Amino acid sequence: MAQRDVSWDEVYRRNIVERIKRDKHPLKLLEELEELCKRNYHDIPEEEFTRLYWLGVVHDRPRVGYMMVRLRIPGGILTPQQLRKIGEVSMKFGKNYAEITVRQDIQLHWVKLADLPEVFRALSDVGITTLGTEGDTVRNITSCPLAGLLKDEAFDVRPTVFELTKAFINDPVYSDLPRKFKITVTACPYQCSVPEINDLSFIGVDHGYTVLIGGGLSVAPRIAKHLPIIIEPDRVVELTKAILDVWRSEPKYRLSRVRARIKFMIDDLGVDRFRELVEARLGYRLRDYPHRPLPKGKTDHVGVEELIDGSYSVGIAVPAGMLSGELLIRIADLADELDAEIRLTHRQNLLIVGVPGGKVNRVADFARSLGLSTRQSPLDALSIACTGDPYCNFSIGDTKAFLLELIRYIRERIGDREDLPPLHIVGCPHACAWYWIGNIGLMATTLRTQDGAVKKAYDILLGGDYGVDPRIGKPILRRVPVEYVKDCVLYIIQYYLERRSPGEDFARFVSRIDPEDLVKYINERVGLSLSLDRSKPHG
Repeated sequence: MAQRDVSWDEVYRRNIVERIKRDKHPLKLLEELEELCKRNYHDIPEEEFTRLYWLGVVHDRPRVGYMMVRLRIPGGILTPQQLRKIGEVSMKFGKNYAEITVRQDIQLHWVKLADLPEVFRALSDVGITTLGTEGDTVRNITSCPLAGLLKDEAFDVRPTVFELTKAFINDPVYSDLPRKFKITVTACPYQCSVPEINDLSFIGVDHGYTVLIGGGLSVAPRIAKHLPIIIEPDRVVELTKAILDVWRSEPKYRLSRVRARIKFMIDDLGVDRFRELVEARLGYRLRDYPHRPLPKGKTDHVGVEELIDGSYSVGIAVPAGMLSGELLIRIADLADELDAEIRLTHRQNLLIVGVPGGKVNRVADFARSLGLSTRQSPLDALSIACTGDPYCNFSIGDTKAFLLELIRYIRERIGDREDLPPLHIVGCPHACAWYWIGNIGLMATTLRTQDGAVKKAYDILLGGDYGVDPRIGKPILRRVPVEYVKDCVLYIIQYYLERRSPGEDFARFVSRIDPEDLVKYINERVGLSLSLDRSKPHG
């Protein structure tokens, strides 16, 4: 069916966020922030809170004047001074609580609107901004947390990460995109930054980058497609602007917030036609590069790893990415003592890098004293959870605390094994913790009982994966009452351990089994009569 033309007038009629941006560009709030924050919270129009997203500020739940503030940390790279300041800000303004995100950011909660100017000044003093971590912007540019330090990376991609950040961080043109836009840049042989779910990914090859385009999850999961080109590092910004210009100039991708992602444009046009439009913007043909490089395995770089300069990285698994401000300061002090720096990972963990060989045990002992692990155990080091309750306005269930509860439950019953699949838990369909590509993915939902009561529940997906063989998970169980979820997950893992082939990973196991047999196995042990979920991913 032919695509119809869409006018900007129609966009403004149907999309309230586009009207808000048209009426006043959100970056104007930078000039007005001091006065805005002096006003009574209840007197501020909702449109201004929408514009605050562009400054990295979002309502916490309930909406009574507390805000979430997300910090922009390109490549997840922090100095001890910066981490210490974040800890101090958390303690003073954020009830001593911080979260590491899957985009290598840190976010704080409980920040009062009136305190925002002081928070921003404190962070700016150490070179940290919050701009563009929310809103219709180019979000934090991610990378391998060991970029520039890995022995076997293709080349150091940090200059590209910083150039992209500088190019887009405060540009009003590229802060008025149809929706958010996520970029990763990596030359890590493991491709640990998960390029297949980013809008745009640059993968280091042969002294240049090849490209993936159109990945993303939410309610319409997509694995990114290979754009078979190679681009020189000094042309990455130019290419990125051309890609964004093709997308942002087409009004049809602004009509609906749900479908305002570049993956839908790639769906409509295909990679070849999209490339033609980008080349027309650039004014030259891009060089072909048909080979899509595959990662050599999976890691979040937790554990001890020797670096190119002979020093070491010690990666610490941080359960659900939750840290106190006080602990951030202690980590900063340790890194300072060792003349090291801190890197944040995509699995909500952190690394202390540049550790002298004789001091590795010092870091490992420090982690153990806090009850944290330095082992690359999938269940501990690769499991992730979104913000969820009680802070997120979209969430309808617990995520982080439930993840910790689930891990403890599984460990108690199966033991401290290294072959247990990771868990991905999300509180809503936005899929911020990537449950579509999790080996075991859980999404909070609700269940209406026969007497009309509404209970908390979770949908369970299995067999998602990333890396060499990326795939979207299969819906298995729908609306499982919360009190039975732990047992369902336990018996899913037991079924895998009992029936897998030698060396078979969880995703491949799920792809070959009869899910009806699995559901029967669960029902027999939990004492329920759950049915196989036969729905398919949306989109």
